[in-house]
Amino acid sequence: MTNSKTTTNSVIIDEETIRENINFILSHFENQHELFPRTIMTLKTRGQRKIEYESDIQKSKEKIFEYFKKSDFIDCKINAFPFNTEHTIVDFQVKNRTAASFIMIDLDLKDIENKNKGKLDKILDETLKNLFIKFNEESYPTVLWTGNGYHIYQPIKGIVFEKYKIFYDFLPYVDNKNLTTEFLRFAKKVFTNGKDDPKHLPSIKSCLVRVPGTLNSKNNQKVRIIQKWDGKSPGIQWITSDFNDYLIKKKIDKVSKKEINNKKKEYYNKKLYMQISKIIWIEKLLQTPIEDGRKQCLWQILCPYLINIRKLTNENAINILNQWLQRCDKVKKIDFDSTIYIKSDLKNVKEYLPPSKEKLKNQYPEIYNILKYKKIIA
Repeated sequence: MTNSKTTTNSVIIDEETIRENINFILSHFENQHELFPRTIMTLKTRGQRKIEYESDIQKSKEKIFEYFKKSDFIDCKINAFPFNTEHTIVDFQVKNRTAASFIMIDLDLKDIENKNKGKLDKILDETLKNLFIKFNEESYPTVLWTGNGYHIYQPIKGIVFEKYKIFYDFLPYVDNKNLTTEFLRFAKKVFTNGKDDPKHLPSIKSCLVRVPGTLNSKNNQKVRIIQKWDGKSPGIQWITSDFNDYLIKKKIDKVSKKEINNKKKEYYNKKLYMQISKIIWIEKLLQTPIEDGRKQCLWQILCPYLINIRKLTNENAINILNQWLQRCDKVKKIDFDSTIYIKSDLKNVKEYLPPSKEKLKNQYPEIYNILKYKKIIA
């Protein structure tokens, strides 16, 4: 094959090197359940494109190269996972069939204070050290410089977590309902001590890795190999315990969040119910004069209702309450200064809400019985 060179944005691209690097990147995926079909993406494709399986595997690789060339070798990426990630049989218990066989870590210069490359290099060293120690000194991943930061690609001998009950039971608590995707996001956090690119959220559908020798459109720099994978894939068993701990915490956090949301929902439903349902009996009270319990009705029911439910001004509330007390005075004379008493109650009402009928019955039975006798409460 003739070795030719292309110039893109004043940068010389060696086409033969691109072909070699396509092979190199694909070699990271050879232990997966299939190599093709697989998706790729470039600047010009505006989304992922599916590369079909060919009996002559070289034809599939050549199609990748053709897409890259049409894009002038800009933003050329290959998905780290096959296109067929799920079983197609409807009643198959485990839908996901993609093993967690790859770790991708993105360390971005923009996330470092003052874009200090020295600090980024230190984070890279710490991340590689964490991988090396955690995988029992068997990790030596590919490291690429993208012009904006580092990408780390580590193939592993993975498993389909959903096949194991200890992991399968956590499915309701993961956002993507896919444990391989959850593992990808766990790995990038745990190995970087949380210093990874927070905006990079890999999934089995969008774990796109750059091909060395191609251009990054963000900076017009070639993607360079800093460290080349040694071809060894450490076993996932070294970190399954950590992943299990991560899932336990995720479950606890999700359950706690759900409980908080349920309490909020209960509170707002209760408040809404009070506005649309309990309003009937309180409005009826405002139209009905009573002989006893008038002070308590003002303080416990009517003032909180008019201010915090109907959201009336103090002036409007005073007018309504005075009219109610005038009606009450006709059935039994008022023995207190209504103006002073109303103003005092309104001043102290704060954020109190009127009681429900059930609460009134349990905590203020005398008032409840008065209202029931007057047929204000059914």
